Amino acid sequence: MRGVWKLPAIAMLVIASGQPAANGQYPHRPVFLTAAPVETSPASSTTPAPARVGTGDATGSPPAAAQPAGDGAARRSERLALIKRRGTLLAGIKTDYPPFGTVNENGVPIGFEHDLAEDIARRIGVTLTKVTVSSANRLQKLEEGAVDMVIATQGDTADRRKIATQIEPNYYSSGVTLFVPPDSQLRDWSDVRGQKVCATQGAYFNREMARRYLLDLQMFGNARDAKLAVRDKRCVGYMFDNTALAADVLRPEWAGYKMPLAVSLVTPWSIAIGRGEDKTDFEALVSDAVADWHRTGFLIEREKAWGLQPSKFLQDMRVRWTQKGPDGQFICRRFADGSITPECRNQIFLSAADASGLRRFGLQFKDLTGIDLTILYDTYDRSAYFSGLLVTLLLTVLCIGGSLAVGILGALAAERKAALLRRATLLVSVCGRMTPPLLQIYLVLVGVGSLLTGLGITLNPLVVVVACLSYYTGSSVMVAMLEAAGVRRRTAPDYRITLRTLGEIIPNSSGPVVAALVNVSKATMMGSAVAVPELLSAATSIVAEHGNVGVVMNALLLTFLALIFVVVRVLGKLERKLAQEVAQ
Repeated sequence: MRGVWKLPAIAMLVIASGQPAANGQYPHRPVFLTAAPVETSPASSTTPAPARVGTGDATGSPPAAAQPAGDGAARRSERLALIKRRGTLLAGIKTDYPPFGTVNENGVPIGFEHDLAEDIARRIGVTLTKVTVSSANRLQKLEEGAVDMVIATQGDTADRRKIATQIEPNYYSSGVTLFVPPDSQLRDWSDVRGQKVCATQGAYFNREMARRYLLDLQMFGNARDAKLAVRDKRCVGYMFDNTALAADVLRPEWAGYKMPLAVSLVTPWSIAIGRGEDKTDFEALVSDAVADWHRTGFLIEREKAWGLQPSKFLQDMRVRWTQKGPDGQFICRRFADGSITPECRNQIFLSAADASGLRRFGLQFKDLTGIDLTILYDTYDRSAYFSGLLVTLLLTVLCIGGSLAVGILGALAAERKAALLRRATLLVSVCGRMTPPLLQIYLVLVGVGSLLTGLGITLNPLVVVVACLSYYTGSSVMVAMLEAAGVRRRTAPDYRITLRTLGEIIPNSSGPVVAALVNVSKATMMGSAVAVPELLSAATSIVAEHGNVGVVMNALLLTFLALIFVVVRVLGKLERKLAQEVAQ
């Protein structure tokens, strides 16, 4: 997490409490809690009874109780030995972030992450002592030795890996979503484009989300005021961290409110143990526990028990960690040296030594040159980049076809003898040529689209981009054909553009027509301005994730040069073929 709930240091924690009821509601009462450790026993926990999970490990083998998996290659952890001698596991857990961590009406700490800590204590064979931590002090307490591990909504980041050992696989994730009223018809981020969205000042994701989805953000000083603005219809929804909003949708005062949009800017969460615990039996034990949670569905079951919305991250991890290869072994597993299958790790933190094949080459090349070719070796970035390329190719083909259709139909209408039709067509053509295409896109999508949204109609951004670019370029194609017809009338005064004469007039106007079609191929990048996932949009998303601006922008330039080269060659061949047919 990136510090989403910050409480004043002098305030006592006023926490909503209670067990999730069968209907998913979460009764809340204010409770006061100090930071004193609370010793609990898994067997007597007041949380909803967790399903018993296996004692399997990341290798897929059932180890002895309280022992990590593997063949003994892991280093012996002094911390784990201390835990066993002490007879209790000191776990740093939040109590100010329901339902992940809160307290019930009796002051007993409970929550999703408390269930996880209890299961780890059970696997070690000791009791559990819960130590209340916050976003500000959780890793500090770990460094001081006040706790043995931290399970406290902590995002897995590079900076935190310098402070503590972050356990893989990750056990949960968070990201940005929208908190909307019960009657909201929003289903996708594209539905929110151009609409007023409530947000809190200072949130790290405000700028990126506004840029990516063209949101009109209305800023508030705190979450409470922003949610009240949603209730009063002053904005379509409140944009915030989905896990922070999870408790709100369970409160009676927000009954029926929902989070229907896909989570964006996802950050995986990890359990943290001491900095020197990597490659130890303690790390192996906790890692095996998390792997087992994914395989058995324990995390999904706990998520449901605490009334949380189903997480795509957990569903994907369940599929990944239960898949087996032809040899019957789990594809995702830990090997004798303590390493985990590279494809099953957090891809951001892989080094060249951890990878193989194209990824290994890409990471080695990065280490040697500093050039980060993620669009080649990273599966996600490569998929996003080439998916953007396919969308750009589709836009190019549709815009070229649409421009020709608009131009030909316009020329046929303008050449009719009906004066009124001719004048109207020429007027529409002038408007098309004189209005910048990006302005047309905004006028249709944001202006007209806002009016249609009130009627329950949502415009498709790709269709709008194709229509506007085809109108703009088609107007130029029409003018080129009319000018060619004017030249033809110098020798044949009665000449008109008709369906029969199209075969003659198109080659005669091919020069300016081809130039216009090449330009519309370049203009397809405008689709990124309205969140059409074309090549520029994909490239900027990759840059936002990795910061490799020079590499991605140069790759984008080369890709577009190649694309335009192909378009010019294809249109040139068509032009020559038409000219030959006319000459014959």
